[in-house]
Amino acid sequence: MATTRVRPSQVTIVVVLLWIGFALTLVGAIATIIAGTAIAASDPAVVAEKLKELDLPEAWNTTAGPIAIVAGVAILIIAAIYAIFAVAISRGSNVARVLITIIVAIRLIGGIVFVVTSWGTASFMFGVFLAMALDIIILLLLFNSASNEFFTDEVERP
Repeated sequence: MATTRVRPSQVTIVVVLLWIGFALTLVGAIATIIAGTAIAASDPAVVAEKLKELDLPEAWNTTAGPIAIVAGVAILIIAAIYAIFAVAISRGSNVARVLITIIVAIRLIGGIVFVVTSWGTASFMFGVFLAMALDIIILLLLFNSASNEFFTDEVERP
């Protein structure tokens, strides 16, 4: 009879954080798609005026809506990836652990670049620090001794 592995609480916390990330990313994707649809349905003159107020090219007035919709769909795909990683991590996939580590490392590097290039401005600084802190927590939880044992033991799965 095959012995089943018990998932450590640290891995469960990572799975919960990934599901929270999925939910927040899903909400962001839906909001972006709705905003893109609203922009696309708006009067082009109004959109051109708003672009002018933001010092952006007025020629973007016909493409801003469709681009936002495409960005929303891309964010939706990222949300699906979060869900896939949450399921794979919860089942003990070491490949998923390595891939999520690479993604988190890229996000941390991006956060550091953002902080360095945006230092002194109030734009999203708190959110970037919060995201970086959560990414570090995820890495610490994924690579402690209990998690390492869970992801690397060779117990047969039913």
